[in-house]
Amino acid sequence: MRKDPVNILMVDDQPGKLLSYEAILGELRENLIKATSGKEALECLLKNDVAVVLMDVSMPEMDGFELAEMIRDHPRFQRTAIIFISAVHLTDLDRLKGYQRGAVDYISVPVIPELLRAKVSVFAELHRKTQQLRRLNRELEQRVEERTQELTRKAASLEQLNLALAAKNQELDAIVHTAPDIIFSRQADGRRDYISERFYEYTGADAGSANGNGWLDYVHSDDRERSMAHWMHCVHSGENYESEYRIRGQDGAYRWFRSRAVPIRDHQGAIVRWYGTCSDIHDSKLLEQAIRESASDLEKMVEERTVQLRRISTRLMTMQDQERRRIAREIHDGLGQELAAAKMIMDRIPQEQPQAAGPRAGEASELISRAIQQVRSLSHLLHPPLLDEVGLVSAVRWYLEGLSERSGIDLSLQVEPAELPRFASELEIAVFRIIQESLTNVFRHSGAHKGCVTISQREEHLIVRVQDDGKGIGQNIENLRAGSLGIGIGGMRERAKEFDGELRVRNANPGTLVELIIPAGPHSQQARAIA
Repeated sequence: MRKDPVNILMVDDQPGKLLSYEAILGELRENLIKATSGKEALECLLKNDVAVVLMDVSMPEMDGFELAEMIRDHPRFQRTAIIFISAVHLTDLDRLKGYQRGAVDYISVPVIPELLRAKVSVFAELHRKTQQLRRLNRELEQRVEERTQELTRKAASLEQLNLALAAKNQELDAIVHTAPDIIFSRQADGRRDYISERFYEYTGADAGSANGNGWLDYVHSDDRERSMAHWMHCVHSGENYESEYRIRGQDGAYRWFRSRAVPIRDHQGAIVRWYGTCSDIHDSKLLEQAIRESASDLEKMVEERTVQLRRISTRLMTMQDQERRRIAREIHDGLGQELAAAKMIMDRIPQEQPQAAGPRAGEASELISRAIQQVRSLSHLLHPPLLDEVGLVSAVRWYLEGLSERSGIDLSLQVEPAELPRFASELEIAVFRIIQESLTNVFRHSGAHKGCVTISQREEHLIVRVQDDGKGIGQNIENLRAGSLGIGIGGMRERAKEFDGELRVRNANPGTLVELIIPAGPHSQQARAIA
């Protein structure tokens, strides 16, 4: 049994000696209190219940003899054990003086650790026993008083309890006879010794025939062995019992019941009896089964609808890319050619009709030149021809140069390996669109000054990273939570999923990092070398 530690006060003006006493007495596992002067020791005594005072005789201001006298003069400390330790005052007269001041022992230096521990341990234990005896006396007196009061109360209420018990027994009988559930009890070994009339009403069995193991005759043959094995397991382990099985009714039809039972234990923890109920759950069982079947059908429908929506999304993005390509071609080949022809006509006017050419002719020619350049830029943004002719890296490099010039953001491109192979046209278009959308978000929302695009191929995966030094993104966007994503990021995710890829968006501190990982090995996309 773990004993309560007592306080031991160690008084010495030399900290080194206090540390040595602490090391010697540490094995006693008591509370060690240190004081470096007589004044500090008195303060500790007034604040703590001290069992033993271990003090040096030779101390400045107030020596050990003076401190002992002051301790003994206080009524509270007249029985406190005082042990002197001295390396100077070693005569018999010194010892006699110490004992006259109330010391219980006088130890000379050098100190024998075992002897000091033994002596301090004796007085500490004596103090502990004294305190325990006082507490026991107080507790005994309190218990005697409480017991007397309790007996008086019990004597007064015993008759009321007997009357209440009789009333409760009547109520219990009424509950058992009117309860819709089957109520039963079993002995400690698991044998059934009582079952309510509800069982006999449902099964039509003879009264008393269900005791012992007779009730098993009405359990469905498919459930009998399982439920009985589980019941015996609970009997041996003491666990609460719960099982579902079918019971045959008077009409020969089976209905599902849920049986529960709990053990009743004596004061030593041994099971003395089991009590339980058996509830009709047939309707809820059928409902659960119907819900499971409906949930399964619903999951299949959702899965099929998801596949259909993904196919539609893929077709829409493919059609969008094709429409962009067509519009870019129409703008370049149609409007672009018309503007080029108009510029040639304007440029020939000063040569063919100098008298008709005015100062506005040069301005008109310059406006047409800027319109041609804007048509070319718009055509390239809709669908860069470099993407079809040279490949992904060249198209991204061209796009970065143009965006950097227009936005003022310092954008760079890193490619690993330098000779990156070509991929399927659909894959390159999807990757380009994701990079394009990411950089558009950088321009619109980040407030960044620098950005970097990295395209690399590692272990049959194409990895694209777009990072900026802007203000970053919110937690909801970083977690890609539904409802917090815009059309841009949503479209980027769908493009990645189209190629079994993964899109990640997170804060880079500073800025934002968009990472795209797409399988691009020989088994996923047919790579071909750059021509």
